[in-house]
Amino acid sequence: MIMAEGNSVSDEIKAQRKKLAGKTPKEKLLYFWEYYRIPALVTILVIAFAGNLIYTIATAKDSVLSALFINGYSEMDTEAFMNGFNEYAGIDTKEYTTSLEMNFTIQEEAMDQYTMANVQKLMALVAAKEIDVIMADTKTFTNYADPGYFSNLNEVLPKELVDKYQDRFFYYDVPDDEQGEIPIGIQLADAPGVVRTQAYAVTNDALFGIVVNSEHVDNAVKFLEYLDME
Repeated sequence: MIMAEGNSVSDEIKAQRKKLAGKTPKEKLLYFWEYYRIPALVTILVIAFAGNLIYTIATAKDSVLSALFINGYSEMDTEAFMNGFNEYAGIDTKEYTTSLEMNFTIQEEAMDQYTMANVQKLMALVAAKEIDVIMADTKTFTNYADPGYFSNLNEVLPKELVDKYQDRFFYYDVPDDEQGEIPIGIQLADAPGVVRTQAYAVTNDALFGIVVNSEHVDNAVKFLEYLDME
């Protein structure tokens, strides 16, 4: 309500009643619309926003796996692909969610605005512990090995998987790390699940890594198994 200067709420109500005296219902409706439409619309928008925010918070699901395929291009239905993973890993989708993002481009030789935005996005995701698995071509993967983005696979994989992938390990000597060369990636370009996505069909080069600060290492390991399933 927009009150006349110096009027109390009581005075304003009396003034409005006086203005409406003798008007037809239609005229009263038109008067109220003209007089209250802006406050009413603002109130409706505030209520709608608050309701949507409350609903979003109340129905939000915790992520238990987030995977990113860098420079992997595919038109595959990622939702269907991840539904298969959820079933394999026994994820309760009523409570939890998983995600796979493809067509995420980082062409550092170009360094255009799109690439810069994705570089910053990736840094933010890793810093916020919102990404668990990264797959990329060897050159891009190596760029993110330098700052120590990837886990030592000898430490996070069960022994049977270490033995299985030993000959496909990608070793790297991370700067300022006294461990020497350690396995931080697995070449999975020919893994059945990766082949199904067609994401790296052109380059035939796809290194799989588990992000060093992942909070869902167990599911990242299951995702590795899922990608290598027939």
